[in-house]
Amino acid sequence: MNANTLFQTEVCANDGSQALNDRQKTVLREVCDAFISTGIPVGSRTLSRSSRLSCSPATIRNEMADLELMGYLYAPHTSAGRVPTEKGYKFYVNFLIEFERISQLEESLIGRIASISRETHLRQQDILKSAVQYACQQTKLAGVLLAPQQEHSNLSSIRLFRILDTKAMLVTVDDCGNINDQVVNIPAATSDDVLEKLSILLNAQLCHQQYHQYEQNFIENTRQILSRYNNLLSQLVKQVQNAVNDPDTNSIFLEGFLNFFDQPEFNEPEKLKQMVCLLDQKENLLKLLAKSLESKQEIVVNIGSDSGLAIKDMSFVTARYRGPNHTFGKIGLIGPLRMDYSRVVATLARLSNTLSQLLIGDRNFPESDKS
Repeated sequence: MNANTLFQTEVCANDGSQALNDRQKTVLREVCDAFISTGIPVGSRTLSRSSRLSCSPATIRNEMADLELMGYLYAPHTSAGRVPTEKGYKFYVNFLIEFERISQLEESLIGRIASISRETHLRQQDILKSAVQYACQQTKLAGVLLAPQQEHSNLSSIRLFRILDTKAMLVTVDDCGNINDQVVNIPAATSDDVLEKLSILLNAQLCHQQYHQYEQNFIENTRQILSRYNNLLSQLVKQVQNAVNDPDTNSIFLEGFLNFFDQPEFNEPEKLKQMVCLLDQKENLLKLLAKSLESKQEIVVNIGSDSGLAIKDMSFVTARYRGPNHTFGKIGLIGPLRMDYSRVVATLARLSNTLSQLLIGDRNFPESDKS
């Protein structure tokens, strides 16, 4: 299964690595597969039991020693087996990996998410959050999702309704389907009729609707109350503008960071400290995802130093999906170099396609192989 044709996958920084012979490629692949599966350094005796290698442990040791000299493997301890380096992982993902097809059970679960979304008319944020949560559950990694982005987001709807005597809910929807809600203070004497008129005025002024859509006498009646509620209207306009101008509002979703605690790579206190710092990098993650939208590939695999993350020995895999009005978003997974790239790419490929179908009904977006 070829990743570049099936998933349109790009692996960043594909360096000009030294050519490997067939046996060295097989050894490197076996080491990567075994270490990803177990997290335990791989020795020559373990590899000698592989059906793909019909040679002695001594021969395998020699090949592993050569791979270490070329920078594809290293020994974490003097007497231990070998583990892949960043260079080794890049070669593995570029040339050796076999991208798996997600199981029928996983297909049915993703299909169920789609069915529930359509049947219950979930808002866009709920769909996006469900998708990234599912990705985290299936891969045991941390997930991040960037909502569909466009250079200038226009408001399509503003709604104001009472929740308490002196509190109202201000709900805005942009033309990408992003919803923002805020609680605002209102005078105790504000009637529901006044809130309705204020909603209409806000829509007319801020959602590019025209006054001629409303009867003239209604507008005249509405104007009469503006002198009394001018301060409230000014406050509402300011909060609407803040919601539109805040790049973080409903733009990025973070999930599954507790999964790091189950990874042996994060048993060390220093690694845990770095992970906590990553949680505070919401703005940086937002920038990384937005920048990755520039790639023409549907899936991008950033390994190690290419990830842009402050934590060393991490990988960041992202998939592009389509949103309303010719916009694009990104869904990604963050984990150690030892992540199961085959499973991660397959999961993100299927999810990105499902998101595109849910958000815009696009049936031509690249799908996972169903044959």
